[in-house]
Amino acid sequence: MEATMEDMSKTSLQIVYDGPALQSHEMEVRDLAPALLALGDLFEEANATLNEGRSKVSVSVKGSFKTGCFAIDLGVTQSLIQQAQDLFAGNPVTAALNLVTILGLTGTTTKGVFQLIKWVRNRKITNVEIMSDGVVRVFCDTDHFETEEKVLSLFRNWRLRKAFQDVVHKPLQRPGVDYFAVREPQGDFAAVSETEADNFIAPEQEEERLEENDRIASLQLVNVAFRGDNKWRFFDGSSTFYATISDENFLREVELGETRFGKGDLLKVMLREKKSMVGEQLKAEQEVIQVIEHRRAGVQLTLPISTRQ
Repeated sequence: MEATMEDMSKTSLQIVYDGPALQSHEMEVRDLAPALLALGDLFEEANATLNEGRSKVSVSVKGSFKTGCFAIDLGVTQSLIQQAQDLFAGNPVTAALNLVTILGLTGTTTKGVFQLIKWVRNRKITNVEIMSDGVVRVFCDTDHFETEEKVLSLFRNWRLRKAFQDVVHKPLQRPGVDYFAVREPQGDFAAVSETEADNFIAPEQEEERLEENDRIASLQLVNVAFRGDNKWRFFDGSSTFYATISDENFLREVELGETRFGKGDLLKVMLREKKSMVGEQLKAEQEVIQVIEHRRAGVQLTLPISTRQ
């Protein structure tokens, strides 16, 4: 069932970029388009995290670009999924205006995700306390920032943090673009200068090791890498893949020219296979920890040779 007007909530905001390069009130498409797409991602991730699929949100450009710098009027429209509204009647959906507020992009709060990112800077978070009244205290050593659990949930969302990076940090890396803000009638809000932009770089995703197995494998050589990473390409009979060679004795023989290779050579190896999760991405790595045997391909034909006494 499609959402009716009663099932929708809307809000708007104006995003501003400024600096010497924008005095003509023009901004390159290659800079603007990724930033606009990232704004869409920002609200989609916030909506998905807080509303768990019970609503959809869209961001659109509203009207003309403003003069005086480079400003964009945006409309945020949220439509409620009717079935979800019926099923979760006792659990209200976070509306569009509240999404903007929790993200810290309106003047009604100084405790949103934007402000938390700016406060943390590049410091290490040493503790997080969730109080009985719903207040959350984020500590960097003895310094702390008070906010709410919804803000913390969005702050921990890596894809949302990456969207903030593309909205704030990336455009401010262009020569002559040195200011970002959300503009309101009473003045600029959620402002970032060029010197603060690095605070919005998304953190590295943590790697969770899932499993590690060693097995003997016969691999056919596809490509040899004589570079520092020692990643060679192999075929195992069903698929091709890259594997790092860490057998030091074997690598020494290769370096000294004592071992020669040709395409299609076979290596019998001890293969270590590792799987891990990096954020939401499953990652698989292969490592040859020992080369047991090297067989040249197509050097000699196999014949039924016997020895007579």
